[in-house]
Amino acid sequence: NLGVRVANLEKHADMVKWEGKLEYTYTSERVETLRDSGKKRTNDDNLLFRLEPSAEVNSHWHVNARLDAETKMNKDAGEAGSDKVELKYAWAQGDYDNFTVKLGKMELLTAEAYAKPGALIFDHHFSGAEVSFGKDLRVKLQAGRISDEELADPANYQGAELMYNGRLTAGLGYYRMSSRSYTGYTGGKERMNIWGVNAGYSFDKNNFLSAAYARNNSLAMDKKYKKSYQISYDYKGAKPDDRGSWGAYVSYRYIAGAALGATTDGAMEFTKGVEIGTDYTLFPNVVLSAKYFRGKDLNPVVTNGQDKVSKLFGRVEFFF
Repeated sequence: NLGVRVANLEKHADMVKWEGKLEYTYTSERVETLRDSGKKRTNDDNLLFRLEPSAEVNSHWHVNARLDAETKMNKDAGEAGSDKVELKYAWAQGDYDNFTVKLGKMELLTAEAYAKPGALIFDHHFSGAEVSFGKDLRVKLQAGRISDEELADPANYQGAELMYNGRLTAGLGYYRMSSRSYTGYTGGKERMNIWGVNAGYSFDKNNFLSAAYARNNSLAMDKKYKKSYQISYDYKGAKPDDRGSWGAYVSYRYIAGAALGATTDGAMEFTKGVEIGTDYTLFPNVVLSAKYFRGKDLNPVVTNGQDKVSKLFGRVEFFF
């Protein structure tokens, strides 16, 4: 009887798991303007404490969440924008043979994010439903809405992806959004239709070459701003549990109108240029990373004459 009770206790103890990290990030964005030949620098010190619980419901279903507590190291406690606690994600997930369904608020990460620079179209979140099925050739369907501080009116969202994973990876995606915030008036909703393609090849376990391209034909602007693309070469990569492991990458990125929420640790929105980065596991579960971007501004409405831009990014992460 005691053995059965202990076995049941261990089973239920494993039903809830906690992971997380403490993360410090320093960024320095620099702009060189043409109008007055001046330079502007914006620095940011951010400390993040993240908890990611996962709880088992039954043999197929479990629930997940992400809770982020942030504070600005360069601001005083209580100062506007200094501290923030937010429930970032909360979703239920059902896993079956070659089929997965998610319901709730979850990560929105487009397929090209397997490259070190990150996602070209979306590195964001949405509330709704997601289903995916297949193994080597996988289909993903999403529907819901996207809320953002920059959107006064939340956007309705639908997405579809087809992805093949192997030594050669290739994918195709279509994403549709509609919101009054795009038009600036309340008389109707404007729709954005974005499509993207991506491909990559692993020469061996250490060398990976990838490329991604996206286009937003719904934008009412010059065609050169409707596209976004990136080309990246990745070498190795730091593993948190492997002390001394490291990696590096170099990319050319063009982040414009088809990148509605791209990963911007290095290259910023509406910029083009070269991004390089490296990461290193200093101690078990302690990872250092650094990135540098230098390029030009692509904003079609330049009000301050800015031209050359650069960004320095540094981070240390303590995983638990």
